[in-house]
Amino acid sequence: MKKGRILFFIGGSYVSGLEIVTLHLLKGLKDNGYELSCVINGWNDGVFKEKLNEIGIPFHEAKLGWLYFRKPMWTLDSLANYPKAFLTCRKILRSFKPDVIHFCSYHNLIMLYPLIRIKSVYNLQETHLPTRKHKAIYNLLNKKINAFTAVSEHIKRVLLNLSIPNEKIHLIYNGIPAVTENGDQEREALVQSKILEFAIIGQVAEWKGHSNLVGAVQNLVGNKKDNFVVVVYGNDNNSYAASLKERIREKNLEKWFLWKGFVNSQDKIYEDCAVVIVPSLSEEPCSLTIIESMTRAKGLIVSDRGGNPELIQDKKNGLVFKADDDVSLSDCMQLLLDDRTKILEYGKEARNKALLEYSSIKMTSEYLSIYDEFINNHN
Repeated sequence: MKKGRILFFIGGSYVSGLEIVTLHLLKGLKDNGYELSCVINGWNDGVFKEKLNEIGIPFHEAKLGWLYFRKPMWTLDSLANYPKAFLTCRKILRSFKPDVIHFCSYHNLIMLYPLIRIKSVYNLQETHLPTRKHKAIYNLLNKKINAFTAVSEHIKRVLLNLSIPNEKIHLIYNGIPAVTENGDQEREALVQSKILEFAIIGQVAEWKGHSNLVGAVQNLVGNKKDNFVVVVYGNDNNSYAASLKERIREKNLEKWFLWKGFVNSQDKIYEDCAVVIVPSLSEEPCSLTIIESMTRAKGLIVSDRGGNPELIQDKKNGLVFKADDDVSLSDCMQLLLDDRTKILEYGKEARNKALLEYSSIKMTSEYLSIYDEFINNHN
């Protein structure tokens, strides 16, 4: 017997952290007996559709779009497809008859505003500044959304600054399934390797802080530390990556950098590195890279932006440095190079915390408490 019907509006143009977390939630809900359906962005690369098919979640595509003032062609395309997309979504709502709607972006909700008359949940995974535009949008959202889920205390503050009532905000951290960690001997071998491997994982873009990592490596080499390598995972086929590589060549630092490009397998990414560095310059909501590294008992060095310090407590389960500060980052790297037992110590604490607080089971359970209340009231 199905416990209730939940309709998800998800981006899905490509698979990022938001889509990965939502897939874990969908699987958990399905395993708990809920009837699910999704509406995904009609402009997509096909990968998210494959992921939904793998876990048996039905979906529809709709080109809802948005009004992009800086991208007029995108706006024209959105407007051209809007009538059909609106009617498609109205048909889905009438045929599926959801008890609850789950939104992952305000774009979809605003574009379907007249149709939303059902209890709704809005999951925020971005840092939206309290600009006039965002305040106006969130004022509209507040009239339709019954529960806002914040993925960190940082995002909860974002919602409060956008005048969302505290009683509507639920703190639910991102969660992922537990993974089998390397054995003690394997982890110790990585940590005690002659060349210690640091890794930076994800999109190669300015806001990710790669430039500060280059500066930190330059500082370490200047301090006669050369028993390490930084492995860069992520698509490096862009102008920013090219400028980084040029800077590395100019500073004669090529020996300490290894570019792996995009690697699809998480196991391959994490199997060889001892320490993961997350030098974000942006206000990270709840970094999936950090949580994935924690579950694998990796050493972690993270910037103090956004929700990062909530996940990692300095000198307890990792190291936290001042964002955009090369010296602060190099000091953290040097500390682990000088005392590698700290990597094992911090990694163990990080895994314990992740299993307790950032599991997909816990995340699903916390969403269920919201959905069930709405479904019971609806029934």
